[in-house]
Amino acid sequence: MTKALEGLRVVDIGGSISTEYCSKIFADYGAEVINLEPDSGFETRKYPPFIKGRDDSAMHAYLNTNKLSVKRDKLRREILEELISSADLVLNNGKKSELSSISKGVFSDISWYGKGGDYDNFTGTDAQCFALNGMLRGLGSVEGPPIIPTGYQAQIIGGMAAFVGSLGQVLGVELGNKKSPTLVETSIYEATLCLTEVGAVSFFNTGLEGRRLGVNRFAPTYPLGVFPCKEGWIGLTVLTPSQWHAFCKLLNMEHFALVPEYQTSLGRLQDIDTIEPVIQESLLTFSANDLFYKAQQAAIPLARVPTMEELLEVDQFIERDAFTSAILSGEQRIKVPSVPFRLMDTPPTFGGYVAELGEHSERFNR
Repeated sequence: MTKALEGLRVVDIGGSISTEYCSKIFADYGAEVINLEPDSGFETRKYPPFIKGRDDSAMHAYLNTNKLSVKRDKLRREILEELISSADLVLNNGKKSELSSISKGVFSDISWYGKGGDYDNFTGTDAQCFALNGMLRGLGSVEGPPIIPTGYQAQIIGGMAAFVGSLGQVLGVELGNKKSPTLVETSIYEATLCLTEVGAVSFFNTGLEGRRLGVNRFAPTYPLGVFPCKEGWIGLTVLTPSQWHAFCKLLNMEHFALVPEYQTSLGRLQDIDTIEPVIQESLLTFSANDLFYKAQQAAIPLARVPTMEELLEVDQFIERDAFTSAILSGEQRIKVPSVPFRLMDTPPTFGGYVAELGEHSERFNR
């Protein structure tokens, strides 16, 4: 079956998590994606976690299924220029590159803070983005410092934003609405503002700055948070009166259901010291798994909180092939997330082979 993006050529010269996540989606939907790597390989080849018994990065494997790997220094200059000029899309990591002037298609630059502004040449991290966008202000105990999430979420969000912008520009060129070459520019930092939009809008309209209220306390909603059960943990959000009534019935707390002050989430938050001990005591009589299915039947937005081991066995993920296999040399397979959306008439490739460094260099030197 023909893939949706088959026929497109994408060349990644940046080798960052954002450029590789962006190009991963192109590759999974059929585009030819070429990693143009230095002799030492893209930096992501050195990122933990590493695959047991090997020196290979599991993070790199996740981001680079179904791609070709070419060592830049192994290519003759004319071949290098032909490769860049023939690409529909060239992805870069924000650093200056002489290859940008060779591109005749779309040149997509994904940097931490975008071009222009005081932070133009600043080095960034995921934690910096979360700190600067204000998200951390509401996370953590009242007395302690804000809590910083671990991982590469900011760069993944930046890569997804760049995919949308880059694909839109490529389609614009294909439709004749924009002459190539052209530039797309993505700021990872600005892409993460989607995580703090509610807080920002609230402040600009009320003048009230959000502050940490403590664990499982997020104004103006209650209950909202993660709570222990007899077995496991659940994540819970109750907003509307109907959800509150159903939640009280589920937890045998009917005496709270019709209290006038508790019909709004803010009213419940203001009397949290009375409500929370009762909720916690009741939750400890249920397993997280049983409570999850009962809550969904009652239209209550409640979810179990799986361990990483349990994550691979979540029935919804299994049904939708949310996890697939990255295949390394020697046919070793590791579990990785698959593409997060489906074009139903032209489905993506689920999983695939991860090229070794420079594996396809000779193919392009002929």
